[in-house]
Amino acid sequence: MPLSFCSSSGFKQFMSIVEPNYIICKEGAIKQRLKGFKSSVEVLIKKELKDARSVSCTSDCWSSIAQESYITVTAHFIDDQWCPKSYTLTTHKLDDRHTASNLSNQLEITFNKWEIDQKIMAVVTDNAKNVLNAVNLLDNITEKDDLTCAAHTLQLAVNNGLKYDKIDSLIQLCSKIVCHFKHSNLASQYLKDKQDQLGLTTESLIQSCRTRWNSIYMMLDRLYKNRCPISNVLADRSLTTAAMAHKFEVTEHQWTDVETLIKLLKPLQIMTTVFCGEKYCSISMVRPLVNAVIEKHLKHNVSDDEITEHFKTTVIRELSDRFKLLWCPSSVVSARQIASFLDPRFKDLEHEMVDAREEIQTRVKNLIKEIAEINCDVQIETPVTKHHGALEFLFGDDYFCGIFIDFKMPNVCSVCKKTQQSVDHAGVSFHRFLKDTIH
Repeated sequence: MPLSFCSSSGFKQFMSIVEPNYIICKEGAIKQRLKGFKSSVEVLIKKELKDARSVSCTSDCWSSIAQESYITVTAHFIDDQWCPKSYTLTTHKLDDRHTASNLSNQLEITFNKWEIDQKIMAVVTDNAKNVLNAVNLLDNITEKDDLTCAAHTLQLAVNNGLKYDKIDSLIQLCSKIVCHFKHSNLASQYLKDKQDQLGLTTESLIQSCRTRWNSIYMMLDRLYKNRCPISNVLADRSLTTAAMAHKFEVTEHQWTDVETLIKLLKPLQIMTTVFCGEKYCSISMVRPLVNAVIEKHLKHNVSDDEITEHFKTTVIRELSDRFKLLWCPSSVVSARQIASFLDPRFKDLEHEMVDAREEIQTRVKNLIKEIAEINCDVQIETPVTKHHGALEFLFGDDYFCGIFIDFKMPNVCSVCKKTQQSVDHAGVSFHRFLKDTIH
């Protein structure tokens, strides 16, 4: 509610009954308190940002329901306890056109206000051309190449894979069915009754949305799980007319296509979720995961039908182009490739082409020389959270053996308790094993 609500006659009458002795705070006083609270929070955030050695930012431009344009900038950094921190620095209205120059100016104003203009390592944005150009116009940015939002890039590839007449018509049919149940309270209640009779979880259907990632997968998955109760409701002539039932009819072959799409979209949905994690570093996983999905989940099979063949071909091409998976002599080593090399899980760079591996290693060696004078010997023991459930699905069950070393028995895997052939004696808290060296 707006602050003016507190001074409205209705609220005064309400409070006179609920708590007659309550003294209603005036709108001006509330504003003053909010401003003071905002200032105190800003001081705390500025102090943390001042102590941070480097800061990365994410930024997005969006529109409200009233069609007013806004820009949001969020800062991300790691504190001295190796804990990831994120703070939203600004969300303010944009009155000017969304040109690269105007957006770049808005970012600079935000960075200067928070005194981090000399600490910005990278600015991650969506794939809009004007935003990419705005970032390139910024000075003092260390990394500018290949740092668009990986989840957004992935969804662009998926959306292009779904742009096929047979797939599009099937998605539209499913969307109409969901829309029917969303707009009919009677049909929705009968659906819940049928779910209960069949021993299924009582749950509503999910409608897809163009701006909501993975919503098509969630819609199809929920529909397929409830195909029997849905069919029963649509077959009940006391609820659904014959014309409407014919309009929403889904053949057995179409249900098979829905099941196929669910299997194709599931690894992409899981990968999107992994990319969106806030409590762990995801940049090092981007290229390995994209390659793993292509090799293990989008690999062409002789038994693939027309829909599967088209989807796989399109998505593989889109992923290869958008994530620049192919290496050529003119290619530049990106931050994602460096991060993957520095991640012990992917340090052998199996996901990269042979020619790229040497270039990445050379680039890292040069970076180490540049920061050789900085003391990085401080070791801080922090708990490590196990995050490889989704990775096991994407890479395959046999990719990871154990993650944590048991320091009481340093040559024994703490997961399987079997002796390993080699352990990194540099004190690294986790290690990975290739398939042919497990146990």
